[in-house]
Amino acid sequence: MLLLLKKLAARLLFPIPLICLLMTAALVLLFWPKLGKRCRLTGKILLAEAVVLFLFASLGGTWALSTLTRRYSPLDLAALPDNSYTLVVAGSGFYSDRSLPPEHRFNDPMLLRLHEAGRIARALQKRGLEYSIYVSIVGVPPTEEKRRALQAFFEQYGIPPERIGLCENARNSRLEVIEFTKRPGKKILVSESFHIPRLMMLSKRYGLDAIPAPASRGSRHGGFSLIPSAERIDDCERAVYEYLGMCEYLLF
Repeated sequence: MLLLLKKLAARLLFPIPLICLLMTAALVLLFWPKLGKRCRLTGKILLAEAVVLFLFASLGGTWALSTLTRRYSPLDLAALPDNSYTLVVAGSGFYSDRSLPPEHRFNDPMLLRLHEAGRIARALQKRGLEYSIYVSIVGVPPTEEKRRALQAFFEQYGIPPERIGLCENARNSRLEVIEFTKRPGKKILVSESFHIPRLMMLSKRYGLDAIPAPASRGSRHGGFSLIPSAERIDDCERAVYEYLGMCEYLLF
C-alpha cells in the first residue's frame, strides 16, 4: 500500500498532472463568482505558473533529463581488469502475453538494458573471464516463463542458460540494490543512463561496490528547443521521477 501511495504521489507531480491541477485551481479562483479579488490574484499566479511549467517541460525537458544521462559514461570494456563479474540488471516491464515469442516479452526499456548486458557478457566471454547475469523481473507470470524468456533473449549472444539468474522479489530500486549485494563477484550495474545515477546513489548507501554500465539509445540534443514537443515533456517526466526518487533516498 505504501509503495502504491508513493507512486501515486509521484505521478501527481509529473508535468502534465501538475499543470492540470494548477490550471483547475486557477480557473476556480478566477471564475467562481463568490470569491474576492485576492483569490482572483492567486488564480492568475497559479495560471502563470502552469504556463511556465508547460513551457519548461515542452521546451527544456530533454535538457532536464540530460542532467542525469550525462553523469556516467558508457562502460569501457577494454578498461575492465581481469576479474570475476556479475552483471546485475535492474528490472522493467515483462509482458504476460504468451502469444509473443519468449525473447519479445520485454518492453523497450528492458530490451535496452538486456542488450547492454548481452554486449558486456559477450566481451567478457571472449576474454575468457568468469561472469554471470542476474536480472530483476517482478510480476505475475510464472518463474519458468521468465527464465525461458531470458534464456531465449541471451541465446543470441551465445550465453548459456546456467549463467543466467533471476530475481523476482525486488519490487523497487532500493530492494533491487539490496538483493544485488548478495550476489558473488565484482558487480556491473546495468540500467538506462538516466536511471543509473539513482541506482548508484543506492549502491553507496547499501555497500554495493558496482561499476555503472548505462545503456542509452544515443543522446538527443539536451538544450532548449523553440518548438514545444511531447517527447520533451516525456523526458521531463522521467527526470522528475528520478529526482523524486533521489530525494526520497536522502530523506529515508
